[in-house]
Amino acid sequence: MNPLVDEDLTAPRQAVFWSALRTTLGRTPVWLFCWVVPLCLALVLSVPWRLWFDQVLDHRYQPGSVLAELDENFRVDHADELSALKQGTSGVAAALALVVMLFGVFASGGWLQVFLERTQGHSLRRFLWGGARYFWRFARVWLVTLATLALFGWIMYGWPWKFVLGLLIGAEDGELEVLDSERSAVLVTWTQDGLYALLFGLTMCWGDYTRTRLALQDTRSAVWAGLCTWGLVLLHPVRTLRPMLFLLAIEAAVVLGVGTFARDVSNGIAFESGKGTLFLLFGLGQMALMWRGIARGARYHAAAQVSRALVPPLAQPDPWAGRVGGPGGPQYPIDLTDDYGVSV
Repeated sequence: MNPLVDEDLTAPRQAVFWSALRTTLGRTPVWLFCWVVPLCLALVLSVPWRLWFDQVLDHRYQPGSVLAELDENFRVDHADELSALKQGTSGVAAALALVVMLFGVFASGGWLQVFLERTQGHSLRRFLWGGARYFWRFARVWLVTLATLALFGWIMYGWPWKFVLGLLIGAEDGELEVLDSERSAVLVTWTQDGLYALLFGLTMCWGDYTRTRLALQDTRSAVWAGLCTWGLVLLHPVRTLRPMLFLLAIEAAVVLGVGTFARDVSNGIAFESGKGTLFLLFGLGQMALMWRGIARGARYHAAAQVSRALVPPLAQPDPWAGRVGGPGGPQYPIDLTDDYGVSV
């Protein structure tokens, strides 16, 4: 077991999810950094769109007339230009999306380094060092995660699901027209989507615990750590999944509340609305993104707590196995040509 352990991981008599949230909120420089980097990448993509709108709206529309919405007339008048703008920025958007995912891989190593290291202070420096230290190991976990999600997607939306529907309800090639009512068809579709959502959530939790195992035991095989993690989740489903479910519920509640308030503010935008309303909407959106980053870090802290309690330490080799010498005295290495005897 890694001897460098954050003291917060050993706090007694605290719910795992609450301890994870409290500790993550205390790492302000880290979660601010995790918020700023994706924001800067998003601003890069927004530049061509902003320039295009400045050019189109300048001296052509009454100031504030398109603030509330871009109506159908606007979209029809500029359909070709909008299509060209979307095609021109789609490649940049795809590249930035890949960079954001890779930054998530980097951030996972940083969070675990902060939570698994005993020293205090300089959390951002330790975060950057941990992200670089574990990046390639966690990148392999990311690739395995994508492959796993692709496999589950094929099972739930490809031939296996259609085969199951054919056996159960006689729907050839997955066609639901054979059902007696539309309600039954909707129920089957909801079941399909719900099962995939469940598999998706389990895969995300598996990824968090796999990365935590790699960092905790300082190993490198993503495949072996992943197989061991599936065994851990199957043997201890309550202890491994319960804190993740609580953190997901809290994250969803906050994001849903902020989103509902933002929707009400957006619906109230009118011709006379000022810049304050727009800044409020921007602030609400960034608040939701910051909270999601905090929740992401809290999941790694929770995974570290649970893993320390359930993952057995690796057997360490005896450093004195190939040496002779009295305790506290000089030690002499032994090779195959040495001939030592013991006298009493």
